[in-house]
Amino acid sequence: MAAETHDFDLFRDDLGIPHVRAASETALAYGQGWVTAQDRGLQIEADRMRAEERFADLAGEAGAAWDRFAARERLAVTAREIHDVLAPPERTWLAAYADGVSDGLRAGGRDVPELAGVPHRPWEPWTPIGVFLAAHVLFNGFPGVLWRAHVARHLRVPGVPLDRVLALFAADAGASSGSNAWAVHGSFTESGSPLVAGDPHRTLELPGPYQQIRLVCTDPADPYDVLGFAFPGVPGIPHFGHAVSPDRGTGRASSVAWGITNALAHHVEVVSDGAESAGPDGWRLHWPARELADVGVASWRSLLHARTARDVTGAFRGWVDPVNRVLAADSGGDVLSMTAGKVPAAADRALPALKPADGYVDLPAPAQVTQVAVDANERPRTQAPAELDGRPGFGPRDVRPGREEHDLGWSYPPYRAERIRQLLAAATVPESPETQARIHGDTRDLGAAGLVGHLTDDTSPAAGRLRAWVAAGAHVDAGSTDAALYMRWRHAMAHRLARHPVFAALHEPHGQDQVLDAALDVPTAVGAGLARILAAGWLGIDGRAEASGALDEVTRAAVGQPPGRNEPTWGDLHVPAPLHPVPAARLDPALGVVPALVSGNNESVRCTGGSPGVAPTAYRGSVARYVWDLADRTNSRWGVPFGADGRPGSPHFGDQHAAWADAATTRVVTDWDRLHPADTTLRLLNGARGQEVWRRDFGPDGLITVHMLDPDTDADVLHGWFTRPRAAFWGMGRSTRDEVRDTYAFVESLPTHHAYLVRWDGEPVVLVQAYLPEHDPVAAAYDVQPGDLGMHFFLGSRGPTARHGSPDDPWTVLGPAMREFLFAGPGTRRVVGEPDANNQKALDRMIAMGFAPGERVSFTSPQGPKDARMAYLTRERALAGAVVG
Repeated sequence: MAAETHDFDLFRDDLGIPHVRAASETALAYGQGWVTAQDRGLQIEADRMRAEERFADLAGEAGAAWDRFAARERLAVTAREIHDVLAPPERTWLAAYADGVSDGLRAGGRDVPELAGVPHRPWEPWTPIGVFLAAHVLFNGFPGVLWRAHVARHLRVPGVPLDRVLALFAADAGASSGSNAWAVHGSFTESGSPLVAGDPHRTLELPGPYQQIRLVCTDPADPYDVLGFAFPGVPGIPHFGHAVSPDRGTGRASSVAWGITNALAHHVEVVSDGAESAGPDGWRLHWPARELADVGVASWRSLLHARTARDVTGAFRGWVDPVNRVLAADSGGDVLSMTAGKVPAAADRALPALKPADGYVDLPAPAQVTQVAVDANERPRTQAPAELDGRPGFGPRDVRPGREEHDLGWSYPPYRAERIRQLLAAATVPESPETQARIHGDTRDLGAAGLVGHLTDDTSPAAGRLRAWVAAGAHVDAGSTDAALYMRWRHAMAHRLARHPVFAALHEPHGQDQVLDAALDVPTAVGAGLARILAAGWLGIDGRAEASGALDEVTRAAVGQPPGRNEPTWGDLHVPAPLHPVPAARLDPALGVVPALVSGNNESVRCTGGSPGVAPTAYRGSVARYVWDLADRTNSRWGVPFGADGRPGSPHFGDQHAAWADAATTRVVTDWDRLHPADTTLRLLNGARGQEVWRRDFGPDGLITVHMLDPDTDADVLHGWFTRPRAAFWGMGRSTRDEVRDTYAFVESLPTHHAYLVRWDGEPVVLVQAYLPEHDPVAAAYDVQPGDLGMHFFLGSRGPTARHGSPDDPWTVLGPAMREFLFAGPGTRRVVGEPDANNQKALDRMIAMGFAPGERVSFTSPQGPKDARMAYLTRERALAGAVVG
C-alpha cells in the first residue's frame, strides 16, 4: 500500500475512546486497524490465532482443544475462500485494515508478556474474516442439537413420545441470557425524533468483546461519520452504530442509527449422513457462511455509508451470519424492523438431519414501526391490540404485524422482552435518552413467580421469604439477601435434579469436542430447563418435593456457617468473572479493575447472566449499552464493562466498570474541540487535562506520578515557579498568571507538543515539555532521527527530599523517574535536549542523567534567537540504567 494511504488522525475523548479521521476509506480502515492493535493487541492476536488453528501456541492444551475444533470446521480455509470471491472494494478495504493492524502490532501493540514467545506474523487480508468466524462459529443453536441427540440416545421414558422428552431441553426452556434492543417512534419521544437503544449480551471478556470507536471519512466524494461498537479485529461497525452526514440539499445534518439482537435462527444445521460425516459422532455442520463462501463483508462496509434507515436495511439484505433482528431509525422519522441473514429452509430441527435443507428462507421485507419495537430473543408473535394487551399506562405499544414470520427455529423465554414492553407502555412522559436508564437498569425477574410457585405447600420460613420477595416484584438486586436465596435455591435444584435417577443415563460420556463440554453438561442443561422439568409429572419427579428439598439443602448449609457470618447478598455471590484472552492466565487483581457489585440475572433486563448448576458468578451479560438519539447524536449515550483500552495499567483499562455495574451510560462526545489529539508516532503520552499518564512507586523514596498539565488548575503553581530568579533561562519571569495559562493552553492545542506536571508523593515538583522535533523550530538546527523526542524540564520544587533521606539532591529519585517516563512511549528511540548554551547547570544535570553532550547550535525559537547545546540520550543507554550523579 502506498505510504500516503496511511495518513490518518487519531483523537481520544476523556474515556480514551478512539476517534479516527482520514481523507479516504482505505486510510480510515488502516487507522482503525492500527489503533485496534494498539488498544487490543493481545485480544486480537489471540482471536487471530483461534481463527488460524494455532491457539495452542498461546494457550497450551486449552488452545489445542480449540485448534482441533477449528481445523474440523475449516475456519482458516473458509476465511480465505470468502476473501477470494469478494469484490475489489471489499478486498482493498480488508487489506488496508490488516496492514494497519500489522503496523500497530509492530509499533508496540503486541508488547505484552503473553506474546513474548510467539513470533510475529503480519495479518493477511483474510484474517479479519477469520476472526469474525471464530467469534461466531458457536453463536448458534447447533450445540443444543447435539445435546438433544445425546438425550435421544440415552433418555427413555416409557409411554412418552421422544419429541415430548426433547422439549424439556428446547432452547427456550430456561436461563440463557440473550440481548435486548428496542426502538421508539418519534411521536413518543421528547425530541420528536426516534430513539434506538439496547444492550448485547455475550460472554464477559477482559477486555470486552466490543470496542467503542468513531470512524470519520472526509473524502468529498463520499464522506461519513459513524460511531458505535466494533468487533476488535474486524473493520467497520457492523452491529451497533450511529452515523451523521450533511444533507447535500439543505446543508443540515441527517442521522441514522441501528442495533441488533440475535434472531436465534436454526441457521447452522447438524447433518448426519453416514460416510460423508467428518465428526466423532457421525455429524457435520452445514454452515451457510461456509457453504456460500460469504459472511456478509459487503454489508459491513455498506453500513458505514448508510444515511437513512432504508440504507441500513438495504445493507443488511446482504447479511449472512449470524442471523440477526435489526432495528434501524433515521432523523427523518423512519423506524424499521427486519430479520437479516441466511436461514436454511428447514428451520425447526430438534435433532441432526439426514441431509441439508434445500435452499434458504425468504425473509420478510423490513416493516415500519409506528410505536415501539422490542427484540429480546423471544419467539416473535404479533402483540394484542393496545386496548387489550393488559399492560398498564399510556406509553407506546409494540404493534408490529406479522411477527410470526420471523420465528426461525428457537428462542429464549419472553421475560426480558415482556418487561421492556411493560416499562415502555407504563411511560407517563415522552421518552428521552435519560429515561432509557430505567430500562437498562431494571432488575425484575418475571420468571421467578413460576419457579417459586412450586413452593406453595412449603411452610418453611425460607419459602415464605421467597414468596414475599416475588410479591414485592422479584427484583434481583445486588444488595438483596432474598435474591441471593432465590438464586442459591435454583443452583441447588439444578444439581439435585441432575442427580435424579431418571437422568442417570445422561451422565454417560457425550463423545464430542472438548470445546462443547459446557453445552453438554448435565447440571447446566437441567438448570436451563428447570421450569419444564419441575412441571413434567410424567418424568416421575415430584416437583414440589424436589423444590422443597433443594431449599432445605440451602438453609441447612447456612446452619454450619461460622458464628457472626452474615447471610450473603446477591452481590456477594454474583461477581463478574470475565474471560482472559489466554484461558490459562490468571487475572491479576492489580490490573486496574475495581471490583463492583452487580445486580440482575438471566431473566432480568439488566442481564448479568450466570448458569444455575454451574456457578453464581456473572460470566455473561451486557457487554455494551447504548441509546442512539436521532435528533442529536451528542445526546446519545453508551458504555462498556471495564474500559476502552485493553492494556493493563492503562488509565482506561477499567474506568467505565463502576458505571457499567450500575447499568449507567455516558454521553457520547463528538466535538473535536473536546477531544485530545493523540500522537500516532507513540512518543508522546496522551490524556485529558490533569489525567495521570504514568506512575512509578520507588518504595522508600516515594511515589512519582506524571499528569497531563491542566493550564487552568496548574497556572498558579507554574507562575510561582517562573517568577523566581533561578527561572531566568525559562524566559517567562515577566509573564502574568493569565499569560502562563494562555501559553500552556496553546501548547495543549498542539498535537505535537505536550506539557506534563510531575508530582512526588502528590507534590508538584517538575514541569516537563515534550515535543516531536520534526514539528519544532529545533529541526532546523540538527539532524532529526526517526523516534526522536524533544524535551525541556524545569525543577520547580525540591519536593519531599528531606522526608526520603536525600535532602541535597532530589534528582537521585527524579532522574531515574524522568528517564523511565520519557521512554514510556514505545515509539521513542532517543530523547533530545537543547538547553541554553549558557545554562551549564542544566547541561550538567542532563549529563548526570545519562545524556551525551552534542553540538552547539543556533536557531529561532518562538521566544526569539536561541544559542543552544544539544544533548542526546538513547533508549538503550537510558534503559540500561545510566548513572545519575
